[in-house]
Amino acid sequence: MPQMHLQHVALSVTDITRSGPWYEELFGLAKVAEFTEPAPMQVYMSPDGQAIDLRQDPDVDRERFSEKHVGLDHVAFVCADRAELDAWRERLTTLGVETSGVEASPFGWHLNFRDPDGIPLEFFLPMSAG
Repeated sequence: MPQMHLQHVALSVTDITRSGPWYEELFGLAKVAEFTEPAPMQVYMSPDGQAIDLRQDPDVDRERFSEKHVGLDHVAFVCADRAELDAWRERLTTLGVETSGVEASPFGWHLNFRDPDGIPLEFFLPMSAG
């Protein structure tokens, strides 16, 4: 079976002028493309080629995101070791982002937080790496 690798995540946001700089600063991303049609969209890329696309569709439901609806529950980013997970915790704290703190789960450790629209994000350290 061929391997599957996630290359990008496309997120609907309510205010691209707020969310774009937030993702750019948090992850150190570079804006590589910007479109206005059919709706505002910005593409941000990491140095290793992973992308986060932000879209501000005028028809998007303006309510705060809820993982209780069918669709996306959360997006998780893997950490290589505990030092990296702790560094993300410190970075989020420095940026004033509220987090769950590092929590244990049966599969490893996770650090949960939300973007400006309430989309749940997570840094995850697998049990095998910790």
